[in-house]
Amino acid sequence: MKAKEVARGVYQVGLRGVNVFLIDAGDDLVLVDAGLRSSPARITEAVYGLGRLPQDVRAIVVTHAHPDHVGGLAEMQRRTGAEIWMHPADAALVRRGVLGRPLEAGPSRLSRTVVSALGRWSSRQGEAVVVAHELADGEELPFGGLRAVHTPGHTPGHLALLLSREGGVLFVGDAANHMARLSLGALHEHALESRRSIDKLAALEFEVACFAHGRAIR
Repeated sequence: MKAKEVARGVYQVGLRGVNVFLIDAGDDLVLVDAGLRSSPARITEAVYGLGRLPQDVRAIVVTHAHPDHVGGLAEMQRRTGAEIWMHPADAALVRRGVLGRPLEAGPSRLSRTVVSALGRWSSRQGEAVVVAHELADGEELPFGGLRAVHTPGHTPGHLALLLSREGGVLFVGDAANHMARLSLGALHEHALESRRSIDKLAALEFEVACFAHGRAIR
């Protein structure tokens, strides 16, 4: 599994419908999200493909507690020994092994259909994971030049991340996606908060936007 460089030292790892990201922070790597339960082998392969070892992953920063973002979290923590960073609202679920949160459909028929189809999937029980660090809005992480941006709506504890180098690299998580086109995510716990969060992200300065679902934009 080869990672795709989307900015200098920033690598996208595609995992069958969801992306995670590896950030080269010098001696260490930072992993943004951990994918599905089946993803750790592919993420580990991508780490080796960069000429690094799993133990080089110092931190795993999680955007939110949905199964396609935290399903592989427990196993990636075992493989790397990394500490996990999350917003407290979603960290509380991960500590109990809850892989997901209830979903609220947006106004479209497609959104209602997707929520209906994913109802059970979005609240599965998994393995409890230790979250070492809780992140507040605007908090600077002690590695890699990353800043947490609290963007509730998709989930109460959803985080975007802004990397200060390369003119700014924004990790959007599921606040928006870029599949066929750039759009607000179809699934929300609070649709109005999602729109407020998009306004917040639009006010930031960055050269590259990276999405959990879809292609990066320069």
